[in-house]
Amino acid sequence: MQFIWIFILILTTTSINLVTGQSWTWSAPSIQTVDIYNESSLNISWQYSKSETEPSFVQLSVILYKLNTTDIFRNNFAMDGKNRFNFTSLMIVNNNFLKANAYYAIVLEYNTTYNYGINQSQKLWGRSFFKLTKMATTPIPSERRFVDIKSNSAIISMMWPREIPNFTLEMNAKLNGENTTLPIETVSNETYFISKYRFENLSPDTNYRLVTTFTRRYLSNDIWTVSDESSGVITTLKHSSSSANSFYGQIFLSFIYNVLLFDLFFF
Repeated sequence: MQFIWIFILILTTTSINLVTGQSWTWSAPSIQTVDIYNESSLNISWQYSKSETEPSFVQLSVILYKLNTTDIFRNNFAMDGKNRFNFTSLMIVNNNFLKANAYYAIVLEYNTTYNYGINQSQKLWGRSFFKLTKMATTPIPSERRFVDIKSNSAIISMMWPREIPNFTLEMNAKLNGENTTLPIETVSNETYFISKYRFENLSPDTNYRLVTTFTRRYLSNDIWTVSDESSGVITTLKHSSSSANSFYGQIFLSFIYNVLLFDLFFF
Protein backbone atom coordinates (compact mmCIF):
# COMPACT_ATOMS: atom_id res chain seq x y z
CA MET A 1 0.00 0.00 0.00
CA GLN A 2 1.32 3.44 -0.89
CA PHE A 3 1.95 5.90 1.93
CA ILE A 4 0.78 9.48 1.40
CA TRP A 5 1.85 12.13 3.87
CA ILE A 6 0.01 15.46 3.98
CA PHE A 7 1.26 18.34 6.12
CA ILE A 8 -0.88 21.48 6.46
CA LEU A 9 1.13 24.42 7.77
CA ILE A 10 -0.77 27.54 8.78
CA LEU A 11 2.25 29.65 9.59
CA THR A 12 1.96 32.74 7.37
CA THR A 13 -0.41 35.69 7.45
CA THR A 14 -0.74 39.19 6.05
CA SER A 15 -1.42 42.17 8.32
CA ILE A 16 -2.92 45.37 6.87
CA ASN A 17 -3.21 48.71 8.67
CA LEU A 18 -6.64 49.91 7.52
CA VAL A 19 -5.76 53.55 8.23
CA THR A 20 -2.49 53.84 6.32
CA GLY A 21 -2.88 50.88 3.96
CA GLN A 22 0.53 49.58 5.06
CA SER A 23 0.81 45.78 4.88
CA TRP A 24 3.26 43.16 6.11
CA THR A 25 3.68 39.47 5.38
CA TRP A 26 4.43 37.72 8.67
CA SER A 27 5.66 34.17 9.08
CA ALA A 28 6.81 32.28 12.16
CA PRO A 29 10.16 30.47 11.92
CA SER A 30 9.89 26.69 11.81
CA ILE A 31 11.96 24.20 13.78
CA GLN A 32 14.08 22.17 11.36
CA THR A 33 16.15 19.75 13.45
CA VAL A 34 16.78 18.75 17.05
CA ASP A 35 20.00 16.79 17.54
CA ILE A 36 20.70 14.96 20.80
CA TYR A 37 24.26 14.49 22.11
CA ASN A 38 25.11 12.10 24.95
CA GLU A 39 21.58 12.43 26.36
CA SER A 40 22.64 15.66 28.10
CA SER A 41 22.97 18.24 25.33
CA LEU A 42 20.97 19.20 22.28
CA ASN A 43 21.17 21.49 19.29
CA ILE A 44 18.03 23.16 17.91
CA SER A 45 17.97 24.67 14.44
CA TRP A 46 15.22 26.66 12.75
CA GLN A 47 14.49 28.45 9.50
CA TYR A 48 12.93 31.82 8.72
CA SER A 49 10.61 32.39 5.79
CA LYS A 50 12.23 34.26 2.91
CA SER A 51 8.80 35.59 1.87
CA GLU A 52 8.35 37.41 5.18
CA THR A 53 8.47 41.21 5.14
CA GLU A 54 11.78 42.16 6.77
CA PRO A 55 11.03 43.36 10.31
CA SER A 56 12.81 46.29 11.89
CA PHE A 57 13.36 44.44 15.16
CA VAL A 58 13.05 40.83 16.29
CA GLN A 59 12.70 39.18 19.67
CA LEU A 60 12.99 35.39 19.53
CA SER A 61 12.44 32.99 22.43
CA VAL A 62 13.41 29.32 22.33
CA ILE A 63 11.29 27.56 24.95
CA LEU A 64 11.52 24.00 26.25
CA TYR A 65 8.62 22.52 28.22
CA LYS A 66 9.42 19.40 30.20
CA LEU A 67 6.43 17.09 29.88
CA ASN A 68 4.69 15.80 33.00
CA THR A 69 6.07 18.78 34.95
CA THR A 70 5.64 22.54 35.14
CA ASP A 71 9.34 23.11 34.40
CA ILE A 72 10.19 25.55 31.60
CA PHE A 73 13.53 26.58 30.10
CA ARG A 74 13.61 29.78 28.04
CA ASN A 75 16.32 31.53 26.03
CA ASN A 76 15.48 35.05 24.83
CA PHE A 77 17.29 36.86 22.04
CA ALA A 78 16.91 40.30 20.45
CA MET A 79 18.33 41.47 17.13
CA ASP A 80 17.83 43.74 14.14
CA GLY A 81 15.45 42.13 11.68
CA LYS A 82 18.04 42.15 8.90
CA ASN A 83 20.37 40.03 11.06
CA ARG A 84 17.91 37.26 11.88
CA PHE A 85 19.23 34.90 9.16
CA ASN A 86 22.56 34.85 10.99
CA PHE A 87 20.93 33.29 14.05
CA THR A 88 19.36 29.95 13.19
CA SER A 89 20.48 27.50 15.90
CA LEU A 90 20.97 27.12 19.64
CA MET A 91 23.18 24.61 21.45
CA ILE A 92 22.22 23.74 25.03
CA VAL A 93 25.08 21.87 26.72
CA ASN A 94 25.01 19.89 29.98
CA ASN A 95 22.11 21.88 31.37
CA ASN A 96 20.54 20.54 34.56
CA PHE A 97 17.13 21.02 32.94
CA LEU A 98 17.87 18.24 30.46
CA LYS A 99 17.42 14.72 31.81
CA ALA A 100 18.17 11.46 30.01
CA ASN A 101 15.07 9.82 28.46
CA ALA A 102 12.81 12.74 29.46
CA TYR A 103 10.36 14.23 26.94
CA TYR A 104 10.24 17.91 25.98
CA ALA A 105 8.14 20.15 23.76
CA ILE A 106 10.20 22.83 22.00
CA VAL A 107 8.46 26.03 20.87
CA LEU A 108 9.66 29.23 19.16
CA GLU A 109 8.03 32.54 20.12
CA TYR A 110 8.51 35.23 17.49
CA ASN A 111 7.94 38.90 18.30
CA THR A 112 8.50 41.34 15.42
CA THR A 113 8.30 45.12 15.10
CA TYR A 114 7.75 46.90 11.78
CA ASN A 115 8.62 50.59 11.75
CA TYR A 116 7.08 52.83 9.09
CA GLY A 117 6.22 56.47 8.54
CA ILE A 118 7.11 58.91 11.31
CA ASN A 119 7.23 57.28 14.74
CA GLN A 120 4.77 54.58 13.68
CA SER A 121 5.16 50.87 14.16
CA GLN A 122 3.25 47.60 14.03
CA LYS A 123 4.03 44.63 16.27
CA LEU A 124 3.16 41.01 15.46
CA TRP A 125 3.65 38.07 17.81
CA GLY A 126 3.16 34.36 17.28
CA ARG A 127 4.37 30.87 18.15
CA SER A 128 5.53 27.97 16.04
CA PHE A 129 4.04 24.52 16.46
CA PHE A 130 5.95 22.57 19.07
CA LYS A 131 8.49 19.86 18.34
CA LEU A 132 8.22 16.74 20.50
CA THR A 133 11.72 15.68 21.60
CA LYS A 134 13.14 12.81 23.63
CA MET A 135 16.49 13.21 25.37
CA ALA A 136 17.84 9.92 24.06
CA THR A 137 19.48 8.53 20.97
CA THR A 138 16.68 5.98 20.61
CA PRO A 139 13.68 7.02 18.46
CA ILE A 140 10.32 8.16 19.79
CA PRO A 141 7.97 5.16 19.55
CA SER A 142 4.85 5.39 17.38
CA GLU A 143 1.26 4.49 18.04
CA ARG A 144 0.05 1.22 16.50
CA ARG A 145 -3.20 -0.24 15.24
CA PHE A 146 -4.14 -3.89 14.85
CA VAL A 147 -7.30 -5.57 13.61
CA ASP A 148 -8.67 -9.04 14.32
CA ILE A 149 -11.11 -9.90 11.53
CA LYS A 150 -13.71 -12.65 11.31
CA SER A 151 -16.57 -13.19 8.86
CA ASN A 152 -19.09 -11.12 10.79
CA SER A 153 -17.05 -9.02 13.25
CA ALA A 154 -13.82 -7.08 13.74
CA ILE A 155 -11.91 -6.01 16.84
CA ILE A 156 -9.71 -2.95 16.47
CA SER A 157 -6.84 -2.63 18.95
CA MET A 158 -5.43 0.89 19.28
CA MET A 159 -2.08 1.09 21.08
CA TRP A 160 -0.44 4.21 22.50
CA PRO A 161 3.20 4.10 23.76
CA ARG A 162 3.25 4.35 27.55
CA GLU A 163 6.57 6.16 27.67
CA ILE A 164 5.24 9.30 25.93
CA PRO A 165 3.70 11.65 28.52
CA ASN A 166 0.40 13.33 27.65
CA PHE A 167 -2.15 15.46 29.47
CA THR A 168 -5.16 14.06 27.62
CA LEU A 169 -5.48 11.16 25.17
CA GLU A 170 -8.49 10.10 23.10
CA MET A 171 -8.78 7.19 20.67
CA ASN A 172 -11.56 6.58 18.18
CA ALA A 173 -12.40 3.98 15.53
CA LYS A 174 -15.00 4.20 12.75
CA LEU A 175 -16.10 1.56 10.27
CA ASN A 176 -17.87 2.92 7.18
CA GLY A 177 -18.41 6.15 9.09
CA GLU A 178 -20.06 4.49 12.09
CA ASN A 179 -18.59 4.95 15.57
CA THR A 180 -18.21 2.15 18.04
CA THR A 181 -19.48 2.35 21.58
CA LEU A 182 -17.01 2.56 24.45
CA PRO A 183 -14.01 0.22 24.24
CA ILE A 184 -14.86 -3.35 25.09
CA GLU A 185 -11.54 -3.58 26.89
CA THR A 186 -8.82 -1.20 28.07
CA VAL A 187 -5.57 -2.83 29.14
CA SER A 188 -1.85 -2.10 29.19
CA ASN A 189 1.43 -3.91 29.04
CA GLU A 190 4.99 -2.74 29.59
CA THR A 191 4.98 -0.85 26.27
CA TYR A 192 1.45 0.28 25.35
CA PHE A 193 -1.91 1.46 26.60
CA ILE A 194 -4.42 -0.58 24.57
CA SER A 195 -8.08 0.13 23.84
CA LYS A 196 -10.08 -2.46 21.92
CA TYR A 197 -13.19 -1.62 19.88
CA ARG A 198 -15.61 -4.23 18.50
CA PHE A 199 -17.79 -4.02 15.37
CA GLU A 200 -20.46 -6.71 14.98
CA ASN A 201 -23.14 -7.80 12.48
CA LEU A 202 -20.77 -7.39 9.52
CA SER A 203 -21.31 -9.13 6.18
CA PRO A 204 -18.89 -11.89 5.14
CA ASP A 205 -16.36 -11.23 2.35
CA THR A 206 -17.13 -7.49 2.34
CA ASN A 207 -14.88 -4.45 2.21
CA TYR A 208 -15.20 -1.87 4.99
CA ARG A 209 -13.43 1.45 5.33
CA LEU A 210 -11.70 1.75 8.71
CA VAL A 211 -10.69 5.15 10.13
CA THR A 212 -8.78 5.41 13.41
CA THR A 213 -7.78 8.58 15.26
CA PHE A 214 -5.37 9.31 18.09
CA THR A 215 -5.94 12.78 19.61
CA ARG A 216 -3.72 14.04 22.41
CA ARG A 217 -2.64 17.15 24.25
CA TYR A 218 0.81 17.13 25.81
CA LEU A 219 0.63 20.24 28.01
CA SER A 220 -2.16 21.19 30.40
CA ASN A 221 -1.87 24.91 29.58
CA ASP A 222 -1.44 24.47 25.85
CA ILE A 223 -4.30 25.03 23.41
CA TRP A 224 -2.78 22.82 20.72
CA THR A 225 -4.30 19.44 20.06
CA VAL A 226 -2.48 16.95 17.87
CA SER A 227 -4.62 14.49 15.94
CA ASP A 228 -3.30 11.66 13.75
CA GLU A 229 -5.86 9.98 11.55
CA SER A 230 -5.27 6.86 9.48
CA SER A 231 -7.60 5.07 7.09
CA GLY A 232 -7.61 1.86 5.15
CA VAL A 233 -9.86 -0.91 3.82
CA ILE A 234 -10.39 -4.18 5.65
CA THR A 235 -12.18 -7.25 4.25
CA THR A 236 -14.16 -9.67 6.36
CA LEU A 237 -13.56 -13.38 5.93
CA LYS A 238 -15.76 -15.68 3.91
CA HIS A 239 -18.03 -18.12 5.73
CA SER A 240 -15.99 -20.98 7.09
CA SER A 241 -16.63 -23.94 9.31
CA SER A 242 -13.30 -23.40 11.01
CA SER A 243 -12.88 -20.58 13.52
CA ALA A 244 -9.14 -20.71 12.89
CA ASN A 245 -9.58 -18.65 9.73
CA SER A 246 -9.59 -15.38 11.66
CA PHE A 247 -6.90 -12.93 10.56
CA TYR A 248 -4.75 -10.77 12.78
CA GLY A 249 -2.64 -8.07 11.20
CA GLN A 250 -1.62 -4.45 11.22
CA ILE A 251 -3.66 -1.76 9.53
CA PHE A 252 -1.34 0.34 7.40
CA LEU A 253 -1.73 4.08 7.04
CA SER A 254 -3.04 5.53 3.82
CA PHE A 255 -3.51 9.13 4.95
CA ILE A 256 -2.08 11.04 7.88
CA TYR A 257 -3.04 14.60 8.69
CA ASN A 258 -0.90 16.69 11.04
CA VAL A 259 -2.49 20.13 11.39
CA LEU A 260 -0.01 22.63 12.71
CA LEU A 261 -1.51 25.78 14.21
CA PHE A 262 -0.09 28.87 15.85
CA ASP A 263 -1.38 31.90 17.72
CA LEU A 264 -0.90 35.33 16.14
CA PHE A 265 -1.43 38.48 18.13
CA PHE A 266 -1.53 42.09 16.98
CA PHE A 267 -0.79 44.95 19.35
